[in-house]
Amino acid sequence: MTAAPGVAAMVDHDEIAAARRALGRHLAHLRKDAGHTQHGLARLVRYGRSSVANTETGRQHPERSFWSRCDAVLRTGGVLTAEYDRIADVDHQHRHRPAPPPAGPSTATDAGALWWEHEERITARRSALTVPADNDARLAHLEHEVRQAISDNERLPPATLVSRLRPLRVSVDQLMAARQHPPQRARLYTAAAHLSGLLATLALDLRAFPVARAYAAEAFDLAHAAGQPDTQAWARATQSLVAYYTGMHRDALAFAEDGLRHAGAGPHRLRLTINGQARALAHLGDRRGVHQAVDRAFALLLEHPADGQVSTSLTLGPYCPTRAAANAATAHLVLGDATGVIEDLTAAVAAFDAAQLRGPQALSRLDLATAHARAGDLDHAAGLALEALSLTAEHCFESVYQRTRQFLAAAHTFGRHPRLQDVADLFTELTHPGSPPPPGLRSPT
Repeated sequence: MTAAPGVAAMVDHDEIAAARRALGRHLAHLRKDAGHTQHGLARLVRYGRSSVANTETGRQHPERSFWSRCDAVLRTGGVLTAEYDRIADVDHQHRHRPAPPPAGPSTATDAGALWWEHEERITARRSALTVPADNDARLAHLEHEVRQAISDNERLPPATLVSRLRPLRVSVDQLMAARQHPPQRARLYTAAAHLSGLLATLALDLRAFPVARAYAAEAFDLAHAAGQPDTQAWARATQSLVAYYTGMHRDALAFAEDGLRHAGAGPHRLRLTINGQARALAHLGDRRGVHQAVDRAFALLLEHPADGQVSTSLTLGPYCPTRAAANAATAHLVLGDATGVIEDLTAAVAAFDAAQLRGPQALSRLDLATAHARAGDLDHAAGLALEALSLTAEHCFESVYQRTRQFLAAAHTFGRHPRLQDVADLFTELTHPGSPPPPGLRSPT
């Protein structure tokens, strides 16, 4: 027995109303997850606050343009609009369904007219599932270029990489506006997260600090949208790095600790622990916390056997022993403890030289210079600092400039030496061409 037409219409209406309520709940979840109040979202999408509230409870049913604006503000990748379209399509089918056949004996053909969609609609829906073939190729190209840029980071000048990556950022926007299957969408958001994180560190090197923080935050948002815990941990490590070099050490620590919550047993625990936690804790004066973080980091090295390669700063895999030892040395030096770091840093300098990683080549030399200065060997210390600045003269690494300032401040507390003025002069020439050295750096002749 079939349901009476009035009963069937009621069932159809209830199903659509339930779907609209579910769509409203989905909007509420995405809004809260993005940190927006109903009032805040209403302002961003140009809609009344009470209307947003009614939409979230299913009492109001806005047009498609509202859902499109919500997708753009909440960066959902079109999820809400797609769900709205599905509901609208079902509603349209119910409204324009063929009239039921007259009472009396029915045939299979009559039943088909009532029960089944027309095959052309099914074919059209299949076509909608077809992703343009070039999207997959463009996505693979994006992933390759991002991995290559992460490898080239610290080797090439930041400005060179920025100019190379600018077209990729345009490609990301184009791909996000296109259609992908869910696995491809996750790949796209993951690659976009890595691209934004990379751009964050390049902006940091070029002293565009607000831009660096914005890119780093975007990297985490994209990783969150991708639903990839490893990428979330990587993005938090990048946010921690940006915060560290912009002097926000408590934020650097907080980002690192949140990253560890996402990392689980993944490869980014070591970077978050030694590069994020240990160095931030050192600047906060937590000696015990630094020692604990360093111990944990070296224990983690045992879980990720070295492959003989020196990892890059933004590696998508685990940190190598050389990188871990260099970061541990930085933390110890910030605490004023140079015991035992000279041997580790000497080995790190050799490894970074072999890998031609300009940033670490300079940074490890500057840390080694600080250690030698504290040991009373100011001549050797100044020579290492000059090498560091010469190696990166064309690169403009903000991290190198900050470490040079720290070295000069530390070296002058251990005594005066003529070659320290050479370091100060070269540093001033690189950072402020045509300006005199900062007061207090010139040694008496």
